[in-house]
Amino acid sequence: MSKIGFLFDLDGTLVNSQEAVMNSWITMANEAGIPLQALAGHHGVPAEQTLRKVLADREEAEIQKWIRRVTDLEIADIDGVHAVPGALELLAELNDREIPWTIVTSCTTDLAIARTRAGKIPMPANSVTFDQVTRGKPFPEPFILGAERLGLPTNICWAIEDAPGGVTSAKGAGCTVAGVLTTHTREELPHADHHLEHLNELLGKAGL
Repeated sequence: MSKIGFLFDLDGTLVNSQEAVMNSWITMANEAGIPLQALAGHHGVPAEQTLRKVLADREEAEIQKWIRRVTDLEIADIDGVHAVPGALELLAELNDREIPWTIVTSCTTDLAIARTRAGKIPMPANSVTFDQVTRGKPFPEPFILGAERLGLPTNICWAIEDAPGGVTSAKGAGCTVAGVLTTHTREELPHADHHLEHLNELLGKAGL
């Protein structure tokens, strides 16, 4: 058994999809009559969980409609999606050194496939997506499942995250958490065990 494994968030950690996310959610919010401020602070949380919270007073059929709509918008908007600096090199080194890793994302499978392809990021077959869990981030289930799929206990896994909800999820699962400072500041990720200005710092932080 490996002595360490890595569980990577996708958006903001391995791929920069910020522009696509903003465009898609603004379009959907305007169509659905959702105030933009109601969506603040939900980065890294699955779209379905966000919309169920924001649209709690609406009928189920309408909630489902807007979940489908924002997902379709995000899948279609991949032109500006690209790999975060250092991501491709880091994953290649992990593969060369046979260090296990996978992706743990709040995206649905279809959206994760679209974004990894756009960013030229390899997507492991054992990746964890939102449609494979009962409760997504900030609940711990995604990272527990990710570690299980690596065949490792969570306490020897490092989770790499850019958002507070993901940090909460990974900490709850028992992982060591490295917060990469792409979309949030160090002060906004106070519960991360380590902070990374760049992905090329990760292996050094992990003693590798």
